[in-house]
Amino acid sequence: MALNYQSVDFVKVLGERRSCRFYDPDRPVEAEKVQAICQAARNASHMGNANCITLTIVEDQATKDKFTEIVSAFNIPMAKMAPVSIVFALNRDLWYNGLPKGLPELFKMGGINPSHGWSMDNIENTTLPRLTSFPPEVVSYLLSCETGMAMASAQLMATALGLGSCCYAGQGPKIAEVLGFPESAQFVWAMAIGYPGESVESMGWRPRSPYGDIIYKEKFGTPAVADPAVDAELESLGMMGAPSALTPERLADINKAAEQMGLPTRTDENG
Repeated sequence: MALNYQSVDFVKVLGERRSCRFYDPDRPVEAEKVQAICQAARNASHMGNANCITLTIVEDQATKDKFTEIVSAFNIPMAKMAPVSIVFALNRDLWYNGLPKGLPELFKMGGINPSHGWSMDNIENTTLPRLTSFPPEVVSYLLSCETGMAMASAQLMATALGLGSCCYAGQGPKIAEVLGFPESAQFVWAMAIGYPGESVESMGWRPRSPYGDIIYKEKFGTPAVADPAVDAELESLGMMGAPSALTPERLADINKAAEQMGLPTRTDENG
């Protein structure tokens, strides 16, 4: 099956990504789409080219059933409905063992250069001894940030391929046990993937803080000012929109999806 990437507008993909919580459990996700999503994550930024992020594809129903026992109650429907869950984890061993390979490779291929102070002497005698001496908790923090970048790439690829996605948490040690993680691996997030049981239009736009409340200029707390013309253009391209509300139409869509999937319906606008 051809994936038809060329028909996808990237800016619109940014605007159509949603946290989708209703999936069609009877429509499997094609293997080539799962692979494309994983490749997008694999190709995300990796510090020192150490490649410390792992993805575990979960499609087996028995494993998904185990997940329903070790995730938060409100995540159980997603874990059950979504045909695929991708479990993102970091592996500290890949940091300690991958940097001595990745950094020299980057230098030899021109990814890092003398123009920025890099040299093989610097890598071998200064940078590697410092980075590989970081304690595990520091490495876990750094790699959690990297995992987030990989997950963002995966979400956008899923959206581009007409799929829904939503990240969900769980009991890390128990998920690690179910999936057979080594001691050096640490669960970060899981991501439900599937064909949406709700439309982007119905989901609407989520409220976000005003630009200047969280985007600062020069100093923390000094609001940056958004150009209205730029925002208007982004809105016209489908990347931004006004926050939605729980309209009667949205309530009907939620209840229709819930009924189709055997989930509780919402009886009034307050749930």
